[in-house]
Amino acid sequence: MIRRWAAALLAGACAGCHGSGPLLHPAHVLRPGAVRLGGGLSGDMVVAGATGVASNAGASADPATAKGAARRKLSEITVSPGVAPWASARVGIEGENEAGLTYTGRAIRLDGRHAFPLGEAALSIGLGASALLAGGPGPSAEGIDVYGAGVDVPVLLGFRSDADLYALWFGPRLGLEFLGGEVRLPGAGAAPRGPVVDASGQHLQLGFVLGVRAGFRHVHVALEATATYHHAVGEIAGEPVSIDQGTIAPGGGLTVAF
Repeated sequence: MIRRWAAALLAGACAGCHGSGPLLHPAHVLRPGAVRLGGGLSGDMVVAGATGVASNAGASADPATAKGAARRKLSEITVSPGVAPWASARVGIEGENEAGLTYTGRAIRLDGRHAFPLGEAALSIGLGASALLAGGPGPSAEGIDVYGAGVDVPVLLGFRSDADLYALWFGPRLGLEFLGGEVRLPGAGAAPRGPVVDASGQHLQLGFVLGVRAGFRHVHVALEATATYHHAVGEIAGEPVSIDQGTIAPGGGLTVAF
């Protein structure tokens, strides 16, 4: 029973991909030369501005319905709601710096950050660059062949205990993405598949991150949630389209430092 449940959970994680993956690291950076590896799951749930349409909306003669299908496709390639794996490797660098490499199903992100000690607290300012793979596996991504690039800037204020038994962090995260490629529209009537059309988009994200981590010595469990406003504009089949959505993205993982 447990094995079947775990297999289903893993399959669901690998079958979807979502927009902005979690950070799952505290504001304090690793000591120079220290390495932290982590793995877990994350998700993105649309809580405002959902774009649900009928399955045959892509070929509808109704302009409003066709526009709704285009908005849904723009949401799939930019916001990308769903569940995804999270895997990360980070290393501490001299001078209160840290670098990391993260995979989130939809993106591969390389980042660096600097922490400013503030007594018991720390202020971390980072810069991340991502290669976007919006054509990932899963039903929502079927017929999507879109790629792009993005940058994001997280600013975290955090606290931790003296023995690093627990840590708390929070702060804003700003992101900007550019995507282009092809998507498949829904079929008309009984047709299961519609035409493949050109697609492009620009995606602005304004989020607020709240995270907590607890553990002992080298092993910790991290939990994080990000509330994000998304504004995306683009073209689907040559027609301009835009969306404004709000999402909640919970994530969690197990990290090991050595």
